[in-house]
Amino acid sequence: MVTQASTSDGRAAAPAAGAVRRGLVLGGGGMLGAAWTIGALCAVEEATGHRSGRAEVLLGTSAGSILGALLAGGVRAEELRDHQRGLPITSGPLAGVDFDYETAVGGALPPRPRAGIGSPGLLRDAVRHPREYPWLTMVSAVVPTGRGSVAPVGELVRSLAGPGGRPQDTALRVVAVDYRTGRRVVFGDPGAPPVETAEAVMASCAIPGWFAPVEVAGSPYVDGGCWSATNADLMLGRGLDEVYVLAPMALRLHPRGPAEPGRGTLSALREWRERDRPRGVLAQLVSRYRRSVTRQLLREARQLRSAGIRVQLLAPTLEDLAVMGPNMMDPARRGAVLETALRTSRAALAGVH
Repeated sequence: MVTQASTSDGRAAAPAAGAVRRGLVLGGGGMLGAAWTIGALCAVEEATGHRSGRAEVLLGTSAGSILGALLAGGVRAEELRDHQRGLPITSGPLAGVDFDYETAVGGALPPRPRAGIGSPGLLRDAVRHPREYPWLTMVSAVVPTGRGSVAPVGELVRSLAGPGGRPQDTALRVVAVDYRTGRRVVFGDPGAPPVETAEAVMASCAIPGWFAPVEVAGSPYVDGGCWSATNADLMLGRGLDEVYVLAPMALRLHPRGPAEPGRGTLSALREWRERDRPRGVLAQLVSRYRRSVTRQLLREARQLRSAGIRVQLLAPTLEDLAVMGPNMMDPARRGAVLETALRTSRAALAGVH
């Protein structure tokens, strides 16, 4: 994603004087969101000629944090694509790495959660100060504690980053939410608790109600998507000139190009709502959530643009959503989602440099 040199291990080096400083935001979206993002990453690299892993900042949330960690560790987008396809990887950090996408995180449905409220303390604070928390953060406090484990994800990341690898040593920044306070934390930034990359990624992936919270420095952490599916506003103040945002849980408002905020945004959302006819309770809830994510993403993009940062947004089309279905953790759809994303993202990015 950036025209800068890399170190011998494939990680980003300091940009040359006058070079464009680019950032990459990888949003959350479960197993299928990761598959879609890999397809979109390949399309972005083809359109721009810049390697994703060479971005000045790689900001990952939930599933996006896994991909960010792999890219920061020197894995190329095409290697992620081929690994998803089940093809042998003969060189690079992923060579010989075995990861069972079908069963690694427990399959398409979560285990039965524990009884009770997930974070009573956060719930009390949210009720007392509702304007200080996003709606989804407040909801996450009520959800019972999950029993699933993100340990296999940690093992995958640790196999690349090593047991002592830390996000502050790379371009990677990982977003999670402190489950006691509801505070959004960016692992790798100054002031954040010191943590290994694998632990940071596990914390960012701990979906409330599905996975158990991950303890870091004595505090439980949950999915960064409990604050925002993308957290793109966190790219402010990092000296960036351009930011690409890949948002698998948003909607692409303009079928012929990347989603763009501005005049007509509300009418575009209404048009998508009329065209998107989900069937079933789960599908309807996911559709409403996507519209909410899209509105928040557009607000975040406006903040970046107001700071003089060029922003390119990329999100799924209705064709992508039809292939995904409502369950973003369904491994059976992973291959089809990847191949569709490659095609639709290439079409959307045609002419982008």
